[in-house]
Amino acid sequence: MIKTPVASRKRVVDRLARTGRRLAGQVADAAEEQERTLVTLHQELARHGVTPVAISADALDPGAQQAIAGAHLVISVGGDGTLLAASHWVTGAALLGVNSAPRSSVGYLSLTRRSTLARVLARIANGTLQPQPVSRLAVEIDGAHLPPALNDVLVAHEHPASTSRYRLHLGRQREDHRSSGLWIATPAGSTAGIHSAGGQVMPLAARRLQFRARELYRSGGGGAVLETGFVETDQELAVESAMEAGWLFLDGARTATHFPFGAKAIFRIAASPLRLFADPARWAPAVEPSHLGAG
Repeated sequence: MIKTPVASRKRVVDRLARTGRRLAGQVADAAEEQERTLVTLHQELARHGVTPVAISADALDPGAQQAIAGAHLVISVGGDGTLLAASHWVTGAALLGVNSAPRSSVGYLSLTRRSTLARVLARIANGTLQPQPVSRLAVEIDGAHLPPALNDVLVAHEHPASTSRYRLHLGRQREDHRSSGLWIATPAGSTAGIHSAGGQVMPLAARRLQFRARELYRSGGGGAVLETGFVETDQELAVESAMEAGWLFLDGARTATHFPFGAKAIFRIAASPLRLFADPARWAPAVEPSHLGAG
């Protein structure tokens, strides 16, 4: 699956012409680097006798989703956003992320780039590099199942300056919140938004979720039981919306679902993990399960 560079997007070219030379140059450089990455990728796949099916990240129609679901190996070429979008439709395949423009893209979930691509693909072909099983986040709203999230889900009001209101249920605990939003993250996503909000980085192989309220309002200065915590494999976190203009954002802004007043969302570890080519050392060191606190 291939990212569409900013410089190639409709209605962007004219705006770029009006921006400063430095910004326009950065965007153009990223597009050129992606093109070089794609050339290298096609060359290396041809060496292994593979003819890929190319899918644009901006054209994830049902046919593209079906092709991803039926693949043996899915390669995302872009940044983290491209990989996350692809991951929603991966079933039994392994997923490899190629950071196509590392000077301008974080690519934390991507294992390789153009300079190391040949070596990584060779290791995959000869079996010396295996994918890591990583937990995904299953999301259900009023009985409807959404695509599994690889990183996180943000529960928030559609207007960033408005208060996010919701009720949390975890086991026998209940709590009403007014905050800037609620993060629910997987171990893979524990280095992203939830970490910036004060959450803990988890081992990539962990089998539990983490949640954390952003800028929680405390009435009368009292403490909150469910401001932050973990959802174990045998648990589920329920969130009831108290916002007419509430939304759930899955793995960023690309996939958003209306979460109106009275709607109930259930979050749990997805039954099937994603097989991701990743470096676990980028996350917290793995520890014995007996040493993992309850949150």
